[in-house]
Amino acid sequence: MEKDKLAGKIDEMASDFLFLEGQEIDIPTAGKFLNHLEGLLQEAASEEFAPLRTIADGMNLLLERMVLDSLDDKKAGFAALESGLQLLQGMVRDADLPAQPGPDQTAFLRSVTALTGVTLGESGAEEAAASPETAAPEEKPEAIVFQDEALVRDFIIESLEYIGEIEVNILNLEQNPEDREYINVIFRPFHSIKGVAGFLNLNVIRDLAHNLENLLDKARNGELTVTPPVIDVVLDGSDALKSMILQIKEQLEGRIEAAEFADTTSIYERIKAIDEGRAEPAQKPAKLGEILKTDGVITERGLDAGLKATQAEPGKKLGEALIEEGIATPKQVTQALRKQAEQAADTATIRVDIRKLDDIIDMVGELVITHSMIQQNISRTLSADRALTQNVAQFSRITSGLQRASTSLRMVPIKQTFQRMSRLIRDLAKNNGKNVGIELDGEDTEIDRNMVDEIYNPLVHLVRNAVDHGLEAPEERLQSGKPERGLVRLKAYHRGGNIIIEISDDGRGLNREKIIKKAEKNGLISGGEILTDQEVFRLILLPGLSTAEKVTDVSGRGVGMDVVKQAVEKLRGKIEIESRSGAGTRFVTSFPLTLAIIDGMIVQVGPERYILPTTAIRQALRPASDAYTNAVGKGEMIHAMGRLYPLVRLNDLFSISDSIQNPMEAIMVLTEGEGRSKCLMVDEILGKTEVVIKSLGDGMKNLRGISGGAILGDGQIGLILDVEGIFELSETNT
Repeated sequence: MEKDKLAGKIDEMASDFLFLEGQEIDIPTAGKFLNHLEGLLQEAASEEFAPLRTIADGMNLLLERMVLDSLDDKKAGFAALESGLQLLQGMVRDADLPAQPGPDQTAFLRSVTALTGVTLGESGAEEAAASPETAAPEEKPEAIVFQDEALVRDFIIESLEYIGEIEVNILNLEQNPEDREYINVIFRPFHSIKGVAGFLNLNVIRDLAHNLENLLDKARNGELTVTPPVIDVVLDGSDALKSMILQIKEQLEGRIEAAEFADTTSIYERIKAIDEGRAEPAQKPAKLGEILKTDGVITERGLDAGLKATQAEPGKKLGEALIEEGIATPKQVTQALRKQAEQAADTATIRVDIRKLDDIIDMVGELVITHSMIQQNISRTLSADRALTQNVAQFSRITSGLQRASTSLRMVPIKQTFQRMSRLIRDLAKNNGKNVGIELDGEDTEIDRNMVDEIYNPLVHLVRNAVDHGLEAPEERLQSGKPERGLVRLKAYHRGGNIIIEISDDGRGLNREKIIKKAEKNGLISGGEILTDQEVFRLILLPGLSTAEKVTDVSGRGVGMDVVKQAVEKLRGKIEIESRSGAGTRFVTSFPLTLAIIDGMIVQVGPERYILPTTAIRQALRPASDAYTNAVGKGEMIHAMGRLYPLVRLNDLFSISDSIQNPMEAIMVLTEGEGRSKCLMVDEILGKTEVVIKSLGDGMKNLRGISGGAILGDGQIGLILDVEGIFELSETNT
């Protein structure tokens, strides 16, 4: 699976590159990418990946020169980085990696040479950086030489901020040790400190940060449980890093001749002990007799006497017996009981491996399927016993309750995600010279923890667009009669079986005419086509469509909104856009509360049964004779709810011959997706059900119009329809 790991690392780097705030790569950003490349080179250790290593070396060299500000053409350097990244993706995705550099690789290497003056061969750069795992620092910490003092000063400022974040979030993690989001928030600063410290040859700092990062990575992957010893060593490690960095600062400012770092051997030994499972486990609450013995109140003989008294008189508690026998006073027993209660409070919660929790939820899903099958079998039996029917009904209530409870175990408040967005908005406003206020609503709204990381990138892009492209400059706002301070609002709430996240601003709004002109220019729509506001606004979700007057560090390149759309749809979510000229824009994203279960309507087309998500259904009807029409240039249409909707024949899309052909005899299900509606023609509606989503496997996961499968009550398989995919499929076939 070496190739899969490589592909994963490259895709992760590509994602970070896509959401890069601009073409200026600072030290923290460079450190992140250098860490990516370091992991890439470790995975690509075999000889067959030699061309890939050469590209990674070239990108590494470009990053170093960009941070050192030694490239004459920064835009060309950024473009070369982007082409190198695309080259890496293409090389790994090919069935067979090329043994010799191809034309694209040659062009990339030539661009690196032209920009840096360094010629790269098969062995990579002439001056390759050593890996933290294999190269120990040769120089003494006291002999640190700063080759670029400005970079070191930036590193000190950034690192102290990172350590401040660690100190805050490690306390949050101690209160919520199962929360993977807190682990991620602590992991990233260590990761950044390690990368930049290695770049500046601060090897002692790099090695300690690397070991702490590895420990957190194991906790993040579920290989390690976050226990008090883990919290303690991370805090002590961050304190040690802070002390080292402050000493470097003093040396840089000339207050000391050389930095003398404290011995960190004990921290490394504790990390190793935790890693090997030798850390001291959390203690169980001590028994009352043990507490009294430890405090010196009673002896072993006194404890035995008290225990014998409780055995002679069942029901009597040890504390009562000790008081009656004169072995301990009421005050001493009360104090011991209070200590015992405090210890018990520490164990009122238990830590559960997230993988075990996922297994439980999967098993509950199987239970729901089995219950559905039992219920359907009983409904088919005319002579079903009344008591049996009542028992199954009770079983249904218990199953539903268990399902809700198990799903809620994986829910976490969206507060942490909103707080990260707030920091991002402040930074963007500062960089853009804008005065922006932030309003948060619904921070306690809960979301499936498995979705937290998945929704982060699309929400980040929407926030960036709101600040950079949506809100006007302070002068422009004052001229238009608005307050100088713009407003970005983040709102979350539950609606039905979904979580709704809204991102809105009070800026200039979307320009309908500009969008239409750009769409016509790109051939996305034909001239003179009549579109609703919703249909026009959704055009910005298509690749390459941007109406920005100029390209900025944040937006305007015509990429990103299509990525947002793909990320939202990957989670079975929807995105809607509302905008008024001069009044602002609102993006409304809707995600299911859980990715495991959906409410659906079972429909039949010929012998096949499909499941339509109820969230996509607006109305079901049997059309009247005058409701059907065949409009010129538009195809078959159905009149419903006061307007005409396109007719989609599922039997034609899926090549089902044995089904109803006459629309007047069929049933129309009016469905909505991507802000538009169409009528799906089905033979029959069999009923509403709750189904557990099953993956179709790698071979069928990209089928258009199908989002998954489910086991129905009779044990047969039903395919879950993807409404947006059905729409696209119907338009392709017409």
